[in-house]
Amino acid sequence: MYRCLKHTVWLSVWLSSNCFLYAQKPADVPKKPALIRIKQAESLSYDELKNNARVLKGNVICEHEGALLHCDTAYIYEKENRMLASGHILITQGDSIRVTAEKLVYDGKSKMASLQNNVKCVEKDMVLTTPSMFFDIAHSVASYYNGGTIVNQKNTLVSKHGHYYSSGKEACFNLDVVLTNPDYTMNSDTLKYRIPTKTVYFLGPSIIKAKNDYIYCENGWYDTGKEISRFSKNAVLVTAQQQLRGDSLVYDRNNKTGYAYNRVTMIDTAQKSIVFGNKAEYREKSNEAWITGKAIYARIMDTDTFFLAAEKLYHKDLDSVNNLVLAYHKVRVLNKQIQAKADSASFNSKDSLLHFFYSPMLWTKFSQAGAKNMNATIGKNSVRGFKLEGQALLIQQVDSLRTDKYNQLSGKTISGVLNNDTIRKVTILGNVEILYFPKNNNKFMGLNSTSCNEAVLWFKNSEVERVALKPKTSGDLKPLKGVDVPNARLKGFNWQYNNRPKNKSDLHPSD
Repeated sequence: MYRCLKHTVWLSVWLSSNCFLYAQKPADVPKKPALIRIKQAESLSYDELKNNARVLKGNVICEHEGALLHCDTAYIYEKENRMLASGHILITQGDSIRVTAEKLVYDGKSKMASLQNNVKCVEKDMVLTTPSMFFDIAHSVASYYNGGTIVNQKNTLVSKHGHYYSSGKEACFNLDVVLTNPDYTMNSDTLKYRIPTKTVYFLGPSIIKAKNDYIYCENGWYDTGKEISRFSKNAVLVTAQQQLRGDSLVYDRNNKTGYAYNRVTMIDTAQKSIVFGNKAEYREKSNEAWITGKAIYARIMDTDTFFLAAEKLYHKDLDSVNNLVLAYHKVRVLNKQIQAKADSASFNSKDSLLHFFYSPMLWTKFSQAGAKNMNATIGKNSVRGFKLEGQALLIQQVDSLRTDKYNQLSGKTISGVLNNDTIRKVTILGNVEILYFPKNNNKFMGLNSTSCNEAVLWFKNSEVERVALKPKTSGDLKPLKGVDVPNARLKGFNWQYNNRPKNKSDLHPSD
């Protein structure tokens, strides 16, 4: 009985197919869509109540332009070239893609399949599951709008809306997109995923969270196989110690190395410091970074900000609260209390010392200091003082009219204490030479010239208030009328007060 019925079905299929072929119009008339062909069924009947639908049951297989449609039960409407199916739905196209479900509505004209209940789309190592899906058989495109999950080896991706393009082996997702990996989780508004390269493309606000860091961006890509990524548009990398920002970021997760380009900022939250530049390389494992291109280190104080600029900066976290900064070439310092220039510099927050190297020059209010070696003590809230070593020379312009009267102090070492933006106390040791203009009732008395082994000077309002000398000496006081003021200079005198950095634009002048 079954064999006769099966032969009857095959005969019906052959007759309907051949009758259709013989009824074709000439070639110059547009070709009609191919009809859904019945290849196999255990039973065939007609249902007059359902527009004379062909009713197929048991191991049903139909074919339409290269795609095979399997099911338990099918209703085929020849006039509409449409098919309704249920039970163990399976759609295959060649050897690549397989789609399964419990219910199917298929339109042979548009080649669109609507699938419901436990829908699964499988292609090699990619599995898509969703409650309902539209499958464009002509273009091998699977779309869902009621939530779906794609699993590809270690990556699991969930979203409300999604489109999988089998021909291009890529998928697009939007609305509440989450990609989960053993090492991180991605959240995004819109993603595109290239399956052959395992690369994710971010097309909207996205965040990647790992155990010890996270990345935010609004555009970019992530190669999940090689663990290399590039981010742009408000990109930021946040670790336990740092925040790294730039117009674009490149991050190698395997090596824990980040690169930032254009308008770079690196924020150290523990130290309340920020590094600016045009390019940065950050190594997370060693907590160190190199910054170039108009590099600036900014340390935030209570009432002011301390700026250290150079052609190249090296920044390293020594521990959770201290860091080291090395500055190379064309160093400039800007602060309300001090300004400085040098070839190179280093700053260690552990000892609070800022060291200057090679032809350093330092300025405070109406004062200038120079020496072979120089350092300044940078506290958390202010600059506390400075020390000059080797051919040390401190010059102070004393005339309120800013003429050419200068107090001048030289020695082997000079140590200065700052109060606000002025020098409060100076200690000079070794081969001390002093030229200063004492006052009486706010009038200059003359020029005092003194030499000794040690001197301590106290200042008030940028003028000498008191002097202590060892051995004691009164020095040589010449009346002002007898002083050649323009030539009253110690060796090495070179007043460059107007060359000090005055504002942030002077940290990296255009020249």
